[in-house]
Amino acid sequence: MSGNKPVTRPTRLQGLLTQPLIPSPVINWILPARLRDKDHNDVAFIGERRIQIKEALPSGHLQDVVEKSDFDGSLIGAKVINVSTELPWESQAQSESALPYYNDNLPPQLLFLATDSNELLFMYCSELGDGPFVSYNRPLPRDVNIADKYGKHIAVDPKSRAVAVSASRDFFGVLWLKYPGELQMQMAQGKLNPLESENFFQVDGDILFMEFLYPKDTNDKRTILLLIVHRLGTTRSMVFEWDEASTISHVNPKIISTCLPPQDQLPSMVIPLAKESSYLLITTNSMAMYTPNCSSRPMRYPPIIPDAESSEAGLWTRWARPSRNWMYSQRYDGIFLCQEKGWIYYLEFGNDGELETQTSLGQLHCDVDTAFDILDMGHEGGDFILAAGSQGDGGLFVQEARDHPRCVQRFVNWAPVPDAAVIPSNTPGLVKDTPYDHDRLFVCSTSASGNGAITELRYGIEAQIGVSAALGGLSNIRGMWAVSLGARDSIYLLASDPLSSLLLHTTPDMRDGITALQNDGELEIQQTLAMDCTPSGVIVRVTDKVVHFFFPTAFYLSSCIQHDPHVFVTAAIVDGPSSTIIMTTRSEKGNFLKLLRIVVTEGGSASLSHHEAPYPLQKEPICIAYQNWGGPWINFSRHQRWHSAIIRVADTAQDMSKAIESLAVIKTLSDDKIHAFLFCGLRSGMLVPFEIDTNTTNVHGDPVFGFRCLKQRAPRHLGQTSINIKTHNKFAFFTCGDDFWRVSFAPDGNGFDYFLSRVWITDQNCPAYFPIRFSGFDLVDIRDKLSRTITTYMFCFADGQLLVCSLDQEAKVVPRRIDIPGNPSKLTYSDHLRCLIVSYSVAQVREMPLYLYRTACVEFVDPDTQSPVVSNDMNLVTQGLLPWRPHGVAGEKVTCILDWMPYKDGNAYHLIAIGTSISLPHQPTTRQGRLMLIQASRDVLDPEEITCIDKHTQWFNDPVYAMTAYGDSLIIVSGKKFFTVSSRNSQTKWVRNITGVLPSPAVAITVQGGLIYVTTSRHSLLVYKIVNGDIVMHGSDPIARDGLSHNFLEANGFQSDLLFVSTRGGAIRTFTCLDQPGDLVPRPTANLPVSLIKLAGGCKPPAALTTTKTFYGFGINGSVYRLLCLDAKEWHLLRLLLNICLRDEVICPSLARRHRYLDAISQVENSKHIDGNILARLASRDSKYLDEVLMACNKSQFKDLTPDTVHMFFEAVEDVLEVYDNHTQAVFSWLRNMLHIEI
Repeated sequence: MSGNKPVTRPTRLQGLLTQPLIPSPVINWILPARLRDKDHNDVAFIGERRIQIKEALPSGHLQDVVEKSDFDGSLIGAKVINVSTELPWESQAQSESALPYYNDNLPPQLLFLATDSNELLFMYCSELGDGPFVSYNRPLPRDVNIADKYGKHIAVDPKSRAVAVSASRDFFGVLWLKYPGELQMQMAQGKLNPLESENFFQVDGDILFMEFLYPKDTNDKRTILLLIVHRLGTTRSMVFEWDEASTISHVNPKIISTCLPPQDQLPSMVIPLAKESSYLLITTNSMAMYTPNCSSRPMRYPPIIPDAESSEAGLWTRWARPSRNWMYSQRYDGIFLCQEKGWIYYLEFGNDGELETQTSLGQLHCDVDTAFDILDMGHEGGDFILAAGSQGDGGLFVQEARDHPRCVQRFVNWAPVPDAAVIPSNTPGLVKDTPYDHDRLFVCSTSASGNGAITELRYGIEAQIGVSAALGGLSNIRGMWAVSLGARDSIYLLASDPLSSLLLHTTPDMRDGITALQNDGELEIQQTLAMDCTPSGVIVRVTDKVVHFFFPTAFYLSSCIQHDPHVFVTAAIVDGPSSTIIMTTRSEKGNFLKLLRIVVTEGGSASLSHHEAPYPLQKEPICIAYQNWGGPWINFSRHQRWHSAIIRVADTAQDMSKAIESLAVIKTLSDDKIHAFLFCGLRSGMLVPFEIDTNTTNVHGDPVFGFRCLKQRAPRHLGQTSINIKTHNKFAFFTCGDDFWRVSFAPDGNGFDYFLSRVWITDQNCPAYFPIRFSGFDLVDIRDKLSRTITTYMFCFADGQLLVCSLDQEAKVVPRRIDIPGNPSKLTYSDHLRCLIVSYSVAQVREMPLYLYRTACVEFVDPDTQSPVVSNDMNLVTQGLLPWRPHGVAGEKVTCILDWMPYKDGNAYHLIAIGTSISLPHQPTTRQGRLMLIQASRDVLDPEEITCIDKHTQWFNDPVYAMTAYGDSLIIVSGKKFFTVSSRNSQTKWVRNITGVLPSPAVAITVQGGLIYVTTSRHSLLVYKIVNGDIVMHGSDPIARDGLSHNFLEANGFQSDLLFVSTRGGAIRTFTCLDQPGDLVPRPTANLPVSLIKLAGGCKPPAALTTTKTFYGFGINGSVYRLLCLDAKEWHLLRLLLNICLRDEVICPSLARRHRYLDAISQVENSKHIDGNILARLASRDSKYLDEVLMACNKSQFKDLTPDTVHMFFEAVEDVLEVYDNHTQAVFSWLRNMLHIEI
C-alpha cells in the first residue's frame, strides 16, 4: 500500500476532487421487476440518482444484486413494462405460445424511467455487452418551458403496446412500442430499441394525473389513456382512445372530455381498474368509480377512516395491484390502498366494476409517501408488502391472512438531515482503549412520527444477525469452524476453548434452532486445533491427542485415532476437499511437519494414511496455512511431494512482537495466471502482506517455493491485540480486538492493490448495537435449491454469545442508529466531554384544540452507546432520578451549539454555548433570541454520567443565528448584528456598538487570526476584520448567493488559507487569498447534484494525495461527499483521466452528445473540479480497459485523444507517481487507493 508523501514545499491549490461516499437513502419507488430472467425474483429500488436491484429469496429476504448510479440527471418517474406477460383475465396458455422468440433466460420485463434531464430510459439486465445493464435513451422535445419539461407523469399500457409521458401542463406524448416478439429478439442479442413510433399532443391546463385504462376484455383492441386536467378552477377527465387496427388513429385519437364534480376537483390518487375500463378517483373525503362512457354519473363510496380515534380520513398516498391466480382474476380485481401513516386496506371489485368487499389489514407503522408495492413471492398464505417514505424507515412486510403486517426486513432511512458532526480519527473514545483509526460521521435525522435519531454512517460489509444464542460453559473461544453438507441442508459448527469443544448442528433457515450434538468431555477431547469436512461428508477434527471422525448420517461409524503418546501436536490444519491433514508435532526427537491422508472405505470406516515421511523443522511453529492452487504448484492432491516455507517478518517497530498468530492466502485469476497474497496476522496487531510469485520454476520447469517467491509489502498496524485471519473464497477475514475486517483483491490482480473493508455486525431489533469483543468466527456458503443463489453465513462468538449472521458480498452503507425521543435539529461533538451534544424538540398538545407547541431539549450522547436516549422528564429530574439538562420554553428552538474552551490566566475552562430562537406569545412573526452558557463535566464517581449547570443566560432582541469563539470572548450574530460576550476581566476589550452589520442572517461564522468569516443566508461569504475592539468590513463575494455552510482550512502545505463555502443549488466554492481586502473570487468551484447543508473537517485523507485534510459535505437528503484538495500535478493527471472518461460512452452512458463533446471538457477546465464519481466507475474496471482506450486514439468517440495527448498522460503519471513503466497499472493502483472508502 502506498505511504504518505511528505510535502516538501508549499503548493498552490489547483483543483478540487469531490467523491460521493454515502448515497441518499431516500427510496422513491420500489418496483418488482424481473430484469434478468423469469426465474430471478428481482426488485428495483429507485432513488434520486441510483437504482439498486435486489433479489427476493424464498426465505423472504432481499439480497443485493447490482447497482447503477451513472445517471446524468435525477430520476423523476419509474414504471415497469411487461414484455412477455398477459392481462390478469387472459388465458394462461396464451402468453408463451404467442411469442415465437420467448426464452426462459430472457427478462420478461423492462424498466421505464424518466429523468429531469429531459430523457426517457428503457433498461434491463444482461450478461451481454459492456456492463450489467442494457439501456436505450430517448431524448424528449425541449420546446416546453424549462419548469414544465417532460417526465412529470409517465404511464404504461396494460398490454405493453405503448407508454406515455407528459409535462406538468399542456403537453403529453404517446410512444408506441414494438411487438414483444421483436423485443425478445433484441434482448437475445444484448440490444434494445423498443420504440416503433411516437405522437405528441397538446391539452389546455395542468396535468394532474395520467394513466392508461384497461380494455374491457380480450376482444377490446383499444388503447385508452386517461388524463386528469385542471384549468381555471375546473378539473376535467380526458379520455383518449386509439384503435389498434388503424395507424391513422395514432394521430387522431377519439377524445372524451368530462367535467368532474366539485368534490372530485383535487384527487389524491387515480387507480385504473381491471374491470369495465373504469377507474377509481380518491380524495381525502370521498371515493368514486368512473367509467369513460358514464363519467357524469360516478358510483360513490363512503370515505375510509382507518384510525378509529381520528375524525379525518387522512391522505391516501399509494396503491398497488397484487398478483393473483387466474381463477381469482376472472372474478375480482384486488387493490391495496395505503395511507400516509401506514394504514392499508384491501378492496375487491367485481366484474361489473362495483366495490364488493373492503378489508382493513392494519398499519405498517412507517411513513409511506413515496414507495409502495406488492411482491409476488409465490407465498400461498399471504402477501409481501414493500413500503418506504421520505421520512423514517421503510420495510418488507408479510401480510398473513387474518393478521397484522409483520416487518421481516427494514430499509433504513436517515433522511432528512438537518445537521451533522464528524469525530476525527485519532480521537480517543470513552471506553475504547485505542484512538479511532477512521473518521466517524454522524447525522441527526427527523421522522414523521416525531421520534428522530442520531445515525452513524459507516461503510463496509454488513453482517446482519439472524439468531443469537449462549454456548453454556464456553466463555473464551479460541477457535471456531463451520461446514455445510450441501444437499443434506445441514450446517455443523464447532466451537472450542482451551478446555473443551462443542459440536453444534443447525439448518440455513434455523427452523429447528441450534442443537448440541456431542459433549467432548465424554470423549476426553479438549481444545480442537482444526476441523473440516471431506467430500464424502465426514467431519474431521484434530486435537493435541486424537483425530476424531464424525459421520453425521451414521453416528455409529464415528471413531477416534490416538496420536503417539510421546508426540504433542502444536498446530494442525484439515483441508476437506483434498482429504488432507497437515500437522506439526513436538517430541524428544524434535519438531516435525506431517502430511496425512484421510481414507474412507466403502463400508464407511475412516482411517489415516501416512503418505510422506515427517519433515524436520528447525523451530516450533505456532500456526500453519495450506493452499491448494488447483494446478501443478504445491498441489498436495496431485503430486507426490509437498513444500513448506518459514516466514520472517521484517520492517516492523523494534518494540513490537513479530510472532505470527495466524496465516491466510487469497488468490485471484487474471490473464490465465494466479495472483496470490499471503497475509500474516501478528500478535502485536500488525497485518503483514506478502505477494506470492506463483510462476517461479527451476531449470526443469518444476515449481519452486521459497523466499524468492515471497515479496513483503508494507505492513499495517491495526490494533494492540492478536490478529485472527481466515480465508474464505477470494477474500480473507480477520478480527483484531473489537474490529472485524475483510481483505479483498483488486480485479486485475495487481500485487499492490489489496483493500481492507470493515465488517459491521448489525441487529435489526437493536439498531444501535455493535459487538465489543470477538473471540472466534467462521464462514460457510449455502446455495438455495430453487434460486441457486449463494448466501454466506457468518458464525462468530462475540460479547459472550454465538451470533449467526447473513453476510453481504459487496461493501455498502451500514448505518447505526441511536433513537432520540424527539426530532433533532442541531448536532455537535465535544472533544472535552468525548460525546455528542444534540438538541431536539418534543411536540406537545395543549388543552386548546389543534394548538401544538414544541419544547427544545439538549442531551449528551455517548457515540458508542447501544441504548436509545431517554426523554428528559422534569418530574424525574426534580426527584433526582435523572440529571438536569438544558431545555427551552414553549416555542423555543435551538439554532446553534458551540463547544468552547476559553483560556484565562493559563487555565482552560470548558463551556457549552447554546443559541436559540423564541416565538413571542400572540406575536407569531416576532422572534427573540437567547444565549445559554452551560458548564458540563463527567461525574467523578460515574464517568459515563455527565452533569451540567447553567452558568449564564442572556437575551437578545433577535434570534441567535450563529456564534464563534475569539480568545476568551464569544462573537454572536443576533438578527443581522454582531454582539460580543466576555467576562469582566477579558483580555479583549470590545466597543459597545459594533460597526459591522450583516446584509442577511448568518448561517456559519468562523474566526481565524483577526478575520471573521461569515456565510449568510442570502449574500454568500463576507469577511470582517477585528480592529481595536470593533468589527469592520474587509471583503466579500461580490455575487449574492444563498449560503448554507462553510469550513476553514488553515495553510498547511498550501500557499494561503482556504475557505470552502456551500450554497444552494449544489455549488461548492473555494476561496483563497482571504487576507486581501475587496472582492473575493472563488476558484475552484464544484457543482454537485445536491446542496450540502453542512461542511465538516476530518483527519483521514487518502494516502495517495499530498493533502493532509479531508472535508465532508452532508446533504439534506442524507448523502455525504468527500472533498479533497489537489496540487497542480495531481490536478493535471486527474483532469486527463476525467477527459477520457467523459468521452467514453461506457463510463458515462447518460451524457448527451453535445455535452460530451463540447461542454463537459470546458467545464472541467473552468471549474477545476474533478468528479470522483466518474473516476470510481473507471477504477471499478481493470487497467487493460484503459490500455484499450489509449490505443483507440484518433478513432470513433476518442478522435480528439491524439498520440500527443497519450504522451502527455504518461508524462503526468511519471510526474505524480515517479514510475516509468506499466503506467496504466500504476495509475489504477493510485486511483483505487485514493478513492477507497474507510469510514
